[in-house]
Amino acid sequence: MRCAVLFLIFAASPLGAQSPLVSADSALTVGHPWRASQLLAPLLAAPATRTPEVVVLAARAAAAWEGWSSVRRLLEHESWLDTRFDRLGRRLLAAADLAEFRNPEAVVNARAATIPDSGRSIEEQGKRLVLLARAYDRLDLLDSAAASYRRAATLLPDLADWLALRAAGVTRDSTLRASLYASVALPAARPRIPWTEALARDRSNDFDAAAARYEQLGAVVAATRVRWRGAPTDSARREVAARFVELMRSVTATPEWRDALDLSRQIDLPFSHDDRLVVARHAATVGRPQDAGDQFARAAREAPLSPADRVAYGTALGAVSRWTDAADVFAGVVEPRFAGRAAYYHARALLRNGQQDAAIPALRQVVRRFPTDTFAAATALHLLADLAVDAGEVDSARRNYLKLAARYPSSALRSHAILLAALIAFETGKPETAARELSAALEAHLVANEVDASRYWLARARMSMGDSAAARATWRDLVIRGPENYYAVRAAARLDTMPWNTLTLAPIVPPDSLDGVFARAQRLDQLGLDTEAKFERDRVAAEAKGLAAKRVGEAFLVRGFPSRATALAARANAAGAVRDATLWQLMYPLPFAVPLRETADREHVDPLLVAAVIKQESGFEPHATSRTDARGLMQVEPSTGRDLAQALSFPDFDPALLWIPPVNLALGIHHYATGLARYPEVIRGLAAYNAGTTRVDRWSTSPLNGQLRPAEHARDPLDDVDIFVERIPFVETRDYVRAIVRNQAVYRMIYGDKR
Repeated sequence: MRCAVLFLIFAASPLGAQSPLVSADSALTVGHPWRASQLLAPLLAAPATRTPEVVVLAARAAAAWEGWSSVRRLLEHESWLDTRFDRLGRRLLAAADLAEFRNPEAVVNARAATIPDSGRSIEEQGKRLVLLARAYDRLDLLDSAAASYRRAATLLPDLADWLALRAAGVTRDSTLRASLYASVALPAARPRIPWTEALARDRSNDFDAAAARYEQLGAVVAATRVRWRGAPTDSARREVAARFVELMRSVTATPEWRDALDLSRQIDLPFSHDDRLVVARHAATVGRPQDAGDQFARAAREAPLSPADRVAYGTALGAVSRWTDAADVFAGVVEPRFAGRAAYYHARALLRNGQQDAAIPALRQVVRRFPTDTFAAATALHLLADLAVDAGEVDSARRNYLKLAARYPSSALRSHAILLAALIAFETGKPETAARELSAALEAHLVANEVDASRYWLARARMSMGDSAAARATWRDLVIRGPENYYAVRAAARLDTMPWNTLTLAPIVPPDSLDGVFARAQRLDQLGLDTEAKFERDRVAAEAKGLAAKRVGEAFLVRGFPSRATALAARANAAGAVRDATLWQLMYPLPFAVPLRETADREHVDPLLVAAVIKQESGFEPHATSRTDARGLMQVEPSTGRDLAQALSFPDFDPALLWIPPVNLALGIHHYATGLARYPEVIRGLAAYNAGTTRVDRWSTSPLNGQLRPAEHARDPLDDVDIFVERIPFVETRDYVRAIVRNQAVYRMIYGDKR
């Protein structure tokens, strides 16, 4: 029943009055391939209705939403591929093979797809030749690939520049390459000529020349890969490894280091002990703990690690939840400069490994043994205070927070410690103490990281003391900060007002001067030339300077690239653009509004809350993919998506569906609504979405007033959700909740509260 409600909602539309096959074809034509797949599922399930027409239409639909495994399941055993539909099935299979790196199969299917047919259009033949060229390219059949790219270029003149570059990249003859380069005129394509020349040298096994060109372009990783391929001896490979490390010492950009780490894993460069340490240290700094741990472990087998490296090694192990190993590594650090940090991490590792009885004394020992180590002692005090709150010992927690604030003025935790100490006083019936401490901290500039929070809670304390005039005056001052400030939003709620009136929106009409670029990029995407499509759009975005970025942002938004539009809006805003309704829409876009609102309403969730979450999770980028493979608008992991699809009675599930906005919204909003329903307050649901229900339940049963709740009452209503937010010990989760609340207020200002 839920499946009918969620997915076959087309029944009330004109499509519903047609046959399923015609309805599916109509859905595909108007750009809703997922709808087409859903409509065709019952026809595919019954042998009597599983006709070639149904199968090929289903394959077209699946290809349109990149469901390549579905395309193969539908077509690869059909007997009519070479006799029906102008070999369209072969073309679809070739595209699926390329997407799944089944390159030999792609050549077979693409060759069959390009066999001439009298009724085939020039455009269609050009598309098929591109598939064939890409398949040859993948198999290093360079001459065949070059010939096919050149033939495709004659049939697809609007894409000829890019296809010429593709052809040049697989052409051995430098004279022929030069003639191909001479034909390239597009502004986005011409800067790619030096890169193509480096690639051509690479593909032709001219290793030294290719590496030199890559290095001239700043592509250190690509140069190393080429030099490695051309290294004939073990000695030469050691030289490559040494040169690689030397070059990477000067690299500061995180993406380049991540690419370098990927390369070092792929080809297992023969690093020396010192080189391996360089790689391990950088892996730790760019957020690649698994790589860091692996390299440190190999280095440690060769020679003892320095104290600093042991700390980095233990931290990396903890980041991948190897807490027992991390504790052992930290326990061996005794050098004075690093001993305090190591002792803290050792205690934290014990805690994360479930050994709280051992962790608490270890943390206390850190404070006693390393009183001059700001990081170690202050962080240990903060964690001890948090654990005391968990145990209901809020007086002990308050003492530790105050001790941290007094002893370690340079600690990044100081501001929050001062705030939490005051809030414990506030929650235990001492608003005067809270007001005095917060007022003093603000006057002495002691809460640099929590100024707005301190002002908000100072007003709350004064209100509790009966000084409503002072409290309301402070909240009014905060409200001036605007809806992009969490505490301004909370102050407005206290004043029972929404001072940021809904804007009057008008349709966004972007400049038509960019139509050609976007149309060409779209065609490149459709041909699988997504890199070239990105170059086209990158050039447009890069050339949008200052206030002009706003108009270009409008073009990106209207054409379906909201995350790009947001970045351009930020550029225009920084240049002083007027924050009119259009700029607000670019900074806080609401694409996919119809399915978002419809799905949110069905799940009884505020659509603008969902929009606020999506902005934080993915920036409205449909193809956003995290390191854990969470996908799409609401960052749903494939395993979770599969479970949700089964619960919602999907007839089939493919992880690629998570990149389709209506599907991601249907699954993600249902998942989100289920989480929100666990708690009576939205804010706790938000925290659980980020940190998990186990942690939120623990935070809910150990409030700042020390009155512990039984576990069975963890999800009872809270007296004060504002306090809950401040009590969240994870900075990431606390900031996440604040950001969603802020985003929702802005979305309401822009789009109103209409459902």
